[in-house]
Amino acid sequence: MIEDTGAAWIGLIVVWILAAIQLVLFIAGLISVLASKRYTGGGKFLWVVVIFALPLLGPLGWFIAGRTAQIRTTAP
Repeated sequence: MIEDTGAAWIGLIVVWILAAIQLVLFIAGLISVLASKRYTGGGKFLWVVVIFALPLLGPLGWFIAGRTAQIRTTAP
């Protein structure tokens, strides 16, 4: 049985790089939400829940739409 350890190492390195990117995005999203002055405690709590529930899509959603969302301050 011939083992291809080179391909296994490359695969392992790719997985580690992707995991590191996801971790950095997760931490940056949490810090950005908690430091945001646009949201009150309730809004921040909901974004933190989204980020924990969806560790990849949550921070992406925050950085794409959440930081620049139009916040209504008066009732319709």
